[in-house]
Amino acid sequence: MIWIGGFVLAVVLYAVDPDRFIDACWNLFDTIDSTLRDFAAQLGVRTYGVVRAAAIAIFVVFAVLCVLASRQGHRGFWPFVVVSVLFMTLTWHPFGIYPAPLSRWIAALALVVIAAVIMTQRLTAPPRRRDGPLPPYPPGQVR
Repeated sequence: MIWIGGFVLAVVLYAVDPDRFIDACWNLFDTIDSTLRDFAAQLGVRTYGVVRAAAIAIFVVFAVLCVLASRQGHRGFWPFVVVSVLFMTLTWHPFGIYPAPLSRWIAALALVVIAAVIMTQRLTAPPRRRDGPLPPYPPGQVR
């Protein structure tokens, strides 16, 4: 293997020119570096769109789960209000000039995923049943 490696090195040195070998190596490293940086930049641009789309879609799923949970007698209204306010706070950007940073969208995505999972757990639980008489309305009034 060492002899084969030496032979390959000799062929590469001959093809590149022994005086320019170090420059060719640096150019190769620079090309690899710029290619990886361009790939990371493109991936970042695409990731931004994917994270935004996923966050919005899961927020809609969460909203539907809240409606279903409310219809089955579970708490769904206030979680919807709280998560909606937090989601809008995280994704809001002033004046529409610049979009919200990716880190805020990732936090919003994590928030709605956790909220949707919790709401799904509520939906799979049996509905709350109240034993005994209903509480008085308005509160504090005696029947």
